[in-house]
Amino acid sequence: MLTRAEFDAAVKDALRHYTRTDLLIGSPLLATRIAAACGPKPASVVKLQQVLVEAAETIFADERDQRRRRVLELTYLYPVSKQEAVADRLGLPFSTYRRYLTTAVARLSEWLWHEEQALLHEGTPSEETGEPAQADLSEQPDARPRLSIAVLPFLNLSQDPDLDYVVDGIVDNLMTDLSRALPGSLVISRSTVFTYKGRQVPIREIGEELRVRYVLEGSVLADAARLRVNAQLIDARTEEHLWAERFDKERRDILQVQDEIVARLTRSVGVEMVLSEGRREHPGRGAREDAVDLVMRGNAVASDVSRKERAVEAVALFTRALDLDPGNADAMIGIATTRIYQILNQYQTEGREALLDEAEALIKRAIDLAADHIGVMKARAVLLRARGQFADAIIADMSVIAVNPGEPTAYRELGLNNLYLGRVQEAVNWFRRADSIAPRDRHRWTWLQGLGRAFMHLGHDGEAVDVLRLAVHSNPRLSRDRAFLAAAEALAGDIDSAKLHLAEYYELDPGMTVQRFATERSSVPPEAVSPVYLRGLERILEGLRRVGMPEQ
Repeated sequence: MLTRAEFDAAVKDALRHYTRTDLLIGSPLLATRIAAACGPKPASVVKLQQVLVEAAETIFADERDQRRRRVLELTYLYPVSKQEAVADRLGLPFSTYRRYLTTAVARLSEWLWHEEQALLHEGTPSEETGEPAQADLSEQPDARPRLSIAVLPFLNLSQDPDLDYVVDGIVDNLMTDLSRALPGSLVISRSTVFTYKGRQVPIREIGEELRVRYVLEGSVLADAARLRVNAQLIDARTEEHLWAERFDKERRDILQVQDEIVARLTRSVGVEMVLSEGRREHPGRGAREDAVDLVMRGNAVASDVSRKERAVEAVALFTRALDLDPGNADAMIGIATTRIYQILNQYQTEGREALLDEAEALIKRAIDLAADHIGVMKARAVLLRARGQFADAIIADMSVIAVNPGEPTAYRELGLNNLYLGRVQEAVNWFRRADSIAPRDRHRWTWLQGLGRAFMHLGHDGEAVDVLRLAVHSNPRLSRDRAFLAAAEALAGDIDSAKLHLAEYYELDPGMTVQRFATERSSVPPEAVSPVYLRGLERILEGLRRVGMPEQ
């Protein structure tokens, strides 16, 4: 089976060799289902030519696409001698002709790829005929695949051509990291998006040309001391600005700064795309549901599981998706990850082992289907922490970072696992790394809580108070953060404020004692942590005693 890159290359070669049957006979596309679906086996050169022609007619049927269709036809299908002659015949500047040709080939390849994947998902050939299901080339599929994005070349506002490599490098790395961070997404290639460099083209037109739902545009301004990046995520159909962010970094090692900016952009853009897809109109329970839509909605809910009700809602959506498509690895990962966080976030205090067993079984199934899926890797790493296997979890976390260096939750996990192993200063460093990547992230409270706990382990109680106040502000619904804040304030000598926060904690979790807090409310097995961690925990418990929490 061809990879996406091999498939795209095969489509381009097939177009170039369209009129040369002696060369087309060697096309890898002849072995694909999209070719076999148009006639009896084996797929012939004539049938492959038919696929290309009918696909072009289907994709570019709209009157607005006639120029792109004519560019494709006169260049490859019914060729004129030279490309310059095609441009002259169509009355187009050569640069515009080349842009139309690039986008037309990209759209054709993308359409054929989705047709091929659809046929693969339909399964094996019919038992009655022995033939694969016929491809319906008469109906155009959704022109804007889910999670599809074009990252346009950023503007270099410094007017210093020597900085072009930095600006282009941000875009190149961002495209690569987005593809890694969002399995199943479609990120338009560099060769296609860079045809827009230096040109003013309406976003809606770019969306129509590239058939994407989202466009990211931005600019970079550098001076001797700082590097400033502005970025905007735009709905390509409505031209609505969905998200905007400014990044302002000291200009030290330019490549290091570039990596930090790309990491933050990747995380933020990925989250916003998932949330946007989850908010799109969807069928009601009585209508025909789509497993992919249900997974998207589940991911949108699960991206902000700050309340236990949200976790229940996310599991329900993923379960419905899995009912519709029992082989959907994304739904398996969604259920498994949410189950684990129901335990770790203290939303579910009973049936711990049963929920973790359910998560582990789903992760194993997902690994069999997609071992290199970053969602599987992240879920497995968090499961190992929940099981108390901290050293193994660290190895798993490093594997996640190797795939996507911009994932702040992986750095948080490294911080927590090192904290439980008694490596407190290492934990502090990892928590800070998470915050440097995503200082406005909706999950920021998770690493701020860890950082505050680590500071109390080290005896830095004032710093613990500062970060735990931020953690409470980031997620006011989580009771445990208020208990940690009360302990830190008591250790720092601010008993009045500590009593206030302990009272707020008791409103959410009444009747708590020091002993129960240390055992029942532990998110990991207490017997698995190191003696160093236990000594640090004892300082936190002493803070709770000082503020008035009863021992038993």
